[in-house]
Amino acid sequence: MKTTITSALLLAVGAISQAAMQPMDEAEMSAAHGAGIAVALDDFAYLMAPTSYLEQVGSTPADACTGSGTVASNLDCWRRGDLRWYGLNLSSAVNVAGAGLHWDDTSACNPGATAMNCPRGGQIANFSPFDNPYLMRAWSPKGMDYQGNLVNNDPGNPDKTIYEYLAPTSQPDYLMSFWGEIEAGATRDPSTQALAAGTGVANDGGLLKSQTIIRGNAAGSVFRMFRFTDSGTSPLYGETFAMLYHSYLQGDFRFSVAQHDNDNNPGTPSSFASDTIGQAPRFGNNEGLHFRNVDAFLPLGQLYYQALVLNAVGNSGNFSLELTRIPNNPTVYNRYYGLNDGDVLGYETARLALANLGQPCAADDQNCLNYRSSHGHIRYGDWHPGAATGRNSINNTNDGIFFRACIDCAPFNAYAARSLVIDKRGPTNSRQRTQNYQCNTGNAGGCTVDGSGPVITQSIGDYTRTFPTKNVNLGDARMEGLLINRFELISCQSGGC
Repeated sequence: MKTTITSALLLAVGAISQAAMQPMDEAEMSAAHGAGIAVALDDFAYLMAPTSYLEQVGSTPADACTGSGTVASNLDCWRRGDLRWYGLNLSSAVNVAGAGLHWDDTSACNPGATAMNCPRGGQIANFSPFDNPYLMRAWSPKGMDYQGNLVNNDPGNPDKTIYEYLAPTSQPDYLMSFWGEIEAGATRDPSTQALAAGTGVANDGGLLKSQTIIRGNAAGSVFRMFRFTDSGTSPLYGETFAMLYHSYLQGDFRFSVAQHDNDNNPGTPSSFASDTIGQAPRFGNNEGLHFRNVDAFLPLGQLYYQALVLNAVGNSGNFSLELTRIPNNPTVYNRYYGLNDGDVLGYETARLALANLGQPCAADDQNCLNYRSSHGHIRYGDWHPGAATGRNSINNTNDGIFFRACIDCAPFNAYAARSLVIDKRGPTNSRQRTQNYQCNTGNAGGCTVDGSGPVITQSIGDYTRTFPTKNVNLGDARMEGLLINRFELISCQSGGC
């Protein structure tokens, strides 16, 4: 953290300690409009020990299995499952030889240009520099309430104050990673027994270790807290504490399960592999499911008419997290959908939003601003309308969604004719055709991409045309105009809520 900021905070704390603390009302808070606390972090890293973990413990389910093997008492039944996440990590993705470590925390690795083979890096030099810090502030931005009334429309006399956390608008890529375990059939009592007492495997259950690595950043994300007010004649939610989170995530993602093989005896476990509960393994360098060039924006809530609210469920400690429904009020939902004038069905609004992808909204175009605030997107791969780069080859590992086998694994057969793809953007960018890789039946290689084939009626790939490979690219994927009108997550005890 910058010395100047640290000193300033210490001086502020020292000054406050000389006077009695006094609560601030909303009017006093809003008087400091736009001001806040800036947090600058240099040489930053968050590293849990590889064996430190978070645990979600199961309990005996309804209709639990009572036998093992292929017997009636082990069919169509459930086993308890325990989940654990180990070694949570936030560290540098800088490409420096030997700068990273595997999960055993002793074997050095080189993150490489894409940093997807090395889960633990070093310090992030400019995680949030002084000129682009994390910001915490209280202020009174404009918005619309649940009833359709404008909020904070008069800057000189604000109605509501919110508290918000702002991520830097730009950040270097960093590593976010963990390894985990799924233990089926566990019987351990977590309040009295250590992990070593796990008995899932002994009870004919199972243990799966996995690794998750994200190389990217969450620049531009926003978290806000405010007072939600549904004050109609029959309020659904009433007046309550509310939150919203607008999540931006850019980068690459890898999920893998193959542990490191013995380099001298390919296909056999090495000393770095482990199926012991709680013991840090070392995963293979490249195996797994990859998502490259991901760009995801997920808006969960809008000021002040849609919010994330917490609530109790029953009397047994369960709870719910709900994204409140959009009010059945045209003043509110026309703002939420961001419709252009006269476009009651939304087709023209969506078409223009896609056509203007990457271009900022005009300062006075409220429909565009509302659309960008409420409509999310998830993009895997860098393909976009009008792109001249063409489609990914069958074994491309630089873009899109692909699967890679472990280094010592044998090739597997990928389908060499993709299923029918329908694109409704119109004839200019249409892909209403099946991509055929020109492979003969059982072809061992030499496939070429054919993107000019006619529209055909088949709905699945041609399973007789195969491409033996260790890398298969599944293509790019895009979801535009993502809207979440309402959802609710409820925690449940085993067998019911």
